[in-house]
Amino acid sequence: MDVKYPALEKSQHKYLIAGILLASILLRWLLIFQGGQYFFSDEERYQTSQTMTELLLQGKVREAGLQLFSTPEHLGYKLIGMIPALLERILGPSLVIPAMFFSLFSVLNLYLIFLLSKRVSASPDDALLALTFASLSQCLFFYSRHLMPYDVAMTFGLLALYVGLAEGGRSPGISISCGFLSLLCFVTYNGYWTLAALAMLVHVTHKFQTIQGILRRGIILGIGFMLPLFAFMVYSAQLGINLLEEYRRFAGTIREGNYEEGLGLPFAYFWHTEHFLFGVLALLALYAILKDRDRQAVILWTGCVLFVYLCLALPSVFLHSFVVYGRLVRQIIPFLILLAANGLIGMTQNMQTGQRLILAVLLAVVIQAAWNFNITFGVTFPRDFVREIQARYPDFNFSPKRFSFGAPEICEHNGYAIQNAKFFLAVPESLPAVSGDVLLSASHPINFLPYQYEGYTPEQRQSFQDAQLRLVFYKLDPEFAQQEDLKKIGILSCLTR
Repeated sequence: MDVKYPALEKSQHKYLIAGILLASILLRWLLIFQGGQYFFSDEERYQTSQTMTELLLQGKVREAGLQLFSTPEHLGYKLIGMIPALLERILGPSLVIPAMFFSLFSVLNLYLIFLLSKRVSASPDDALLALTFASLSQCLFFYSRHLMPYDVAMTFGLLALYVGLAEGGRSPGISISCGFLSLLCFVTYNGYWTLAALAMLVHVTHKFQTIQGILRRGIILGIGFMLPLFAFMVYSAQLGINLLEEYRRFAGTIREGNYEEGLGLPFAYFWHTEHFLFGVLALLALYAILKDRDRQAVILWTGCVLFVYLCLALPSVFLHSFVVYGRLVRQIIPFLILLAANGLIGMTQNMQTGQRLILAVLLAVVIQAAWNFNITFGVTFPRDFVREIQARYPDFNFSPKRFSFGAPEICEHNGYAIQNAKFFLAVPESLPAVSGDVLLSASHPINFLPYQYEGYTPEQRQSFQDAQLRLVFYKLDPEFAQQEDLKKIGILSCLTR
């Protein structure tokens, strides 16, 4: 029995695909306009793109190169970031312009998941379900509001895998392209070396029966990967920078958090990002493995899930090489989605009520995704909290440097005080007592549980969950505001250079 996507003919599939992608873009742009940019310190790497753009426009090529390699991690992201930086130069400074630009890669990843399913799966309905699941995934959604390299790197990694699975895989051009795209994945976000390695491994071993064939393809693939990397190394050496040494040094800094969590953290992270949707995906993936309806697709996607998981868990738990973070774990979700889509189609083919089952599953996951996305839209960030305050109370001023994690928990200006408008590395041990009226309050973004899986230990996460920190804006009591010893109790000025 060939079960079609509910109530749709094949000729209508293209409209559904376009509708899902358009809705995904609009949702991301709505999220971006709600703010969230520059909450994480890592987002400041985009400022390197802005500086490089200015230097190149001034004809200072060497200075731009020094900016690029001054912190050599995520080189591709900083180079690609020059595109929105140039747009800002034309249209004017804006936090939403770069975020909107990078969010396009997030949507492109959804389409690449669809294309990967089409390339490998026996049924085109698998691809439509995979696209639907991907568009409803929270962990493929919420980072689009931030200026991060994760989605850009994932685009190159999935594209490398897609190219590497091409039917004409024996062509040297395909091997070189796969190697080059894998390098772009790695240099755009170094933490996605796993995805780059996966794409190359799959390309080398896919549909090859002989050792000689694997070796030949691997050599050509290596050329596509190494030649551009060698060019980066030569150019950086001319600027006095040892790129490999800098990469080695940077890898040694990925130590925040807990090594022993590597085995279980992926499951906890997916539960807090996807909730019931993760359970559905996991059960459908398990069904696909047990029934083995489409052997080639099931083996490939299962292998991809296991490869990424083991590359994260084993170096963390047994080698203590680096800590597993949520942003690394999300490399698994495209392949779990591809496997789950295969499982749902297989399940419907074994039942008389196939279309009803698909509709029931889709209804359940859409409801869950709506609940998940609503939580994401409800997160308020310090920068946006302050912006709203300043719009309502023009007498209050706040220096941007106070958003950093080293800033005081409470600061005051002109008879007003603001609490917790900063990034936290840990829950503050104690807060000064404030005498005044609360004018505005909102939950701190650290209460958004997926953020707590980015370098925090289990003890720190529990402390944040117990504390439930809030952003609070006060009108101070006049007598309290006039105290000369406010600094002694930890209340500094909101203005700083």
